[in-house]
Amino acid sequence: MGFLLFATAAGFMGWKAGQEDQTLQNLQEHGRKTEATVVAIVGRSEEDRANSLTVRFTTPSSTVQADIDVGDRSGNDAKPGGQVPIVYNPSDPTEVRHADRLDGSDADGIRLGSVVIGLLAAGFLVGTAREVMRVKEQTEAAKTLDTPHPGV
Repeated sequence: MGFLLFATAAGFMGWKAGQEDQTLQNLQEHGRKTEATVVAIVGRSEEDRANSLTVRFTTPSSTVQADIDVGDRSGNDAKPGGQVPIVYNPSDPTEVRHADRLDGSDADGIRLGSVVIGLLAAGFLVGTAREVMRVKEQTEAAKTLDTPHPGV
């Protein structure tokens, strides 16, 4: 059961990392860079630095509001009403990232988590296989003791 739980989590995280890679590649190739206005600071790190922002920006066809994650350096001076550089997908403007976050480091973190959880799944599989073999050996040993031997 542990194997299935961890293997499913590892697979899901790997899938999410693949999606993030595809999004970043699309933004690098086709994205439009612009300045966005910080609407709110949504999340802060333990050091009290902004690490997630709600931003608003204008595209040729509409005004978009979206949440973005920011790196340690890029979130230091983020304040509501301030400006941050973003890159958005012109065909889906809600697909947006901070301009400093297009290097794939987010996907690397997800991928690393997937590997760690995959190793936990493998550990559960090995442990389960060993336990099955131990029980099988005990069962066979018990059968041998219970079987009457001819001539005894």
